[in-house]
Amino acid sequence: MTHSTYDIPRVEVPAPTLRFAFRIDAEVADNIPIDERAGGELGFIPITGGTVSGDLAGAVTTGGDWCLQRDEETYRVEARYGLRLDGGAFVDVHNIGILNQRPRGASGAGPDVEYFMTSPVFRTVDPGLDWLNHSVFVGHARELEGLTRIDVFEVMLPVVIPVVGP
Repeated sequence: MTHSTYDIPRVEVPAPTLRFAFRIDAEVADNIPIDERAGGELGFIPITGGTVSGDLAGAVTTGGDWCLQRDEETYRVEARYGLRLDGGAFVDVHNIGILNQRPRGASGAGPDVEYFMTSPVFRTVDPGLDWLNHSVFVGHARELEGLTRIDVFEVMLPVVIPVVGP
């Protein structure tokens, strides 16, 4: 059985929206070189502390960021650390991202603009924070003196509006 396009209602799907959730200021130490091969140079950047503020408030626990330099301007980052919140809850953080120091073709890119975007995943057993386990997040990161700042946004469902007619 075949269907024409008139049998199925046409739906225009808007893009999801982003909601600012919280800011992570992760204090970092100097890069420690680990390995250098044809695929890139791997380094480890210790995370020594920091703060989280916004929907979550508390401290960043120690951890690290494994940073693979792909070329002179591009890095693939993978960080693991935790958040100890003011109420005592613990949140595990696994954050993967790309840092391109001279993006080409990125919207708003210029000679002094970095593309530093991440895909953080959060895990916690705290029932009041269960929304972290069931949401998708994106992070916009920046390198500052002695820390990496990540503004974390929750990806919100788009509103789907059926369109009448062909």
